[in-house]
Amino acid sequence: MRISTYWQFRRMERAIEQSVHQMTLWQKRVATGKRVEQPSDDPVGSVHALALREQIQQIDQYGRNIREARLFLQATEQAFSDIGDILHRTRQIITQGANDTNDAAAREALAQEIREIKRRLLQIGNQRPDGERYLFSGQRVHAAPIELIGGVANYAGDGNPLLVNIAADRAILMNFSGARIASLYNKLTEVENNLITGNALQLSLTDLRDIEQFQSEFHRYRGEVGVRMRELSNYEQLHASRRDQLIGNLADIEEVDLAEAISQLKQSELSYQASLQVFARIQSVNLFDFLSGG
Repeated sequence: MRISTYWQFRRMERAIEQSVHQMTLWQKRVATGKRVEQPSDDPVGSVHALALREQIQQIDQYGRNIREARLFLQATEQAFSDIGDILHRTRQIITQGANDTNDAAAREALAQEIREIKRRLLQIGNQRPDGERYLFSGQRVHAAPIELIGGVANYAGDGNPLLVNIAADRAILMNFSGARIASLYNKLTEVENNLITGNALQLSLTDLRDIEQFQSEFHRYRGEVGVRMRELSNYEQLHASRRDQLIGNLADIEEVDLAEAISQLKQSELSYQASLQVFARIQSVNLFDFLSGG
């Protein structure tokens, strides 16, 4: 049975269209480096890619949470370090002030130094490391935690924890209450008064003991901050490793092997050229048949 000229032309048109489509496809993949640009390119792979992107987004959120927690904890660690220095100096002042040989002028000079320490302590307690949220207010982050009423420090925060998720199954406490800072301020006021009145017995027994207890307490707090900071670093490393793995898996789905893509492009170009040559020969044959009356 003789194949009609029309059918031959239609078959060659479809072959050329397919060749053009393949050549265009591989040209685009070579240019962009992407194998999958829309779901229809690879429906199954697109579903897997979507799941991978969601996991990457979650890890990125954990990263932001870790950076937020680190900001607070670094500021807290520095605050406790400064308080440690304050307590060390206060202990020296108390020891010096408990000496009965101090006259009124010497005691006043020591009391003035305590007033300066109190001023510094109030700055530490009411600081905002990010310029917006108070460090020691608990969940009342926009309210100053330490208020002075009649010279007495009152804790105005709520003492509640600020928890932040740093992994699917782990939340970390990124704050400390400022209640003990307020208590320390009031203790310093007692030290100031005992210095002014020359109450050496109260200074050497009660005040010195209380300050040493505060030293031990804030040293412990500082140690807790260090533990949390190390945990943040550990999780940050885990997330970085996991993210790299997910990015690699995503690249396996969406990106092309450039060497393979170039090879496929060359093959599609050869196929296109071959289709054009066959089409040209068919045109010549059919024109000859027409002229010969075939």
